[in-house]
Amino acid sequence: MLEPRHLHNIAHPLIDSIYLKKEFDAETGDETGRDVLVICTKRGLHLPEGEVKSSFLADIDLIKDEVERKAGPFTRIDIR
Repeated sequence: MLEPRHLHNIAHPLIDSIYLKKEFDAETGDETGRDVLVICTKRGLHLPEGEVKSSFLADIDLIKDEVERKAGPFTRIDIR
């Protein structure tokens, strides 16, 4: 199994960690060759939930562009 590639040079106040991982076929277990960007958000912020989501989603295109410039293309984003 391949280790995810953690991205330490991407900063956002609502991101706890961010990394790229390889996608695998669910049936065969073979690598598909596609990269997935995984964004783990911070928990327990002292803002109303709707405000946190709005702030984060407003910045998602900027985050996507920054990751693509620094780490290369990916096929989808998983937000946890």
